[in-house]
Amino acid sequence: MRKALSIFLALSTLLSAFACETLPTPEDPQEESKENTGDQDDNQGNGDDTPDYKDATYKTLVVYFSYTGNCRDIVSSVTGLLEADVMEIKPAVDGQDYAANNYKLGADLINAINAKPGETTSYPGIKAIDRNAADYETIILVTPLWHSHMAAFMQTYLFKYGAQIAGKNVGLIVSSHSSGISSVVADANRLLPNATFMGEALWVNQSNRSKQDELVKNWLTGLNLIENTMPGQIKITVSGKTLPVNIESNDATKALVAALREASITYEAHDYGGFEKVGALGRSLPASDTQITTQAGDVILYNGNQIVLFYGSNTWSYTRLGKMEYGSLDELKSFLKAGEGNISVTLSL
Repeated sequence: MRKALSIFLALSTLLSAFACETLPTPEDPQEESKENTGDQDDNQGNGDDTPDYKDATYKTLVVYFSYTGNCRDIVSSVTGLLEADVMEIKPAVDGQDYAANNYKLGADLINAINAKPGETTSYPGIKAIDRNAADYETIILVTPLWHSHMAAFMQTYLFKYGAQIAGKNVGLIVSSHSSGISSVVADANRLLPNATFMGEALWVNQSNRSKQDELVKNWLTGLNLIENTMPGQIKITVSGKTLPVNIESNDATKALVAALREASITYEAHDYGGFEKVGALGRSLPASDTQITTQAGDVILYNGNQIVLFYGSNTWSYTRLGKMEYGSLDELKSFLKAGEGNISVTLSL
């Protein structure tokens, strides 16, 4: 009897363990619906659900969605001229090919929105946002055109978080190949009825994209948004210590500042030649190399993608980025750990 009871208890325990395990089902239609309707990563809760938004650094927020990279380039043009925080809108589901079959998937998303624009289930899901537009005075939206309309994921952001933009000044930049942008402007007005749109939307297309920087500058100037065209300094941090860098005004520093407005950059640097610390930046900057004899404290771009921090001197073809403010040469060498091997360098604004 004891043996039978023991076997029964063991079987009961085993069955309970299997009953408590729930395996994921990728084809679960409810999960698919959740991803496609924008219910995923909803940041509009309250209480414990309230997101921990990043604090605003500037008065302007640039919000963008970019699939081909064109809108990301436009954002770089904007932030090279205007001090602004940047937030990218991303689809909840990674890896989708929205351009396949003449953007059929993108067209399907647009058609779903157009059929029932007032329903949450019409809008595709986006990943959690990390900034509250209500913290800013001005919002600049940068979006591509999909099948004559605003890209579906930007529409999702405005549909879900438009209340944060109520009463704000809003600028709109639209990228397309050749199609006109009137329907995109109409989408923006529908989704943001309580915002104040500044001037005409800027249209960047295939015929004028080569003049993008000039177009953006003229547009920002016309909206009276360019107050500080470029910061005068960036910061270099090594081992918890920071030095300011007085920067040049050239295409390389503009691109670097644009990148730093999205996030700080950390890279590894090593000693070379007994006069510098050099390391790969992890991205390319537009170079304008000339023969330069460097001095201690110079911050230099080499080969378009490497940053050189000098504690000595060298003559080579470089692009000058700026100069560190430091005390004595010994203090600079100590800061850069000259001759002591690799260091981790962080660039920030």
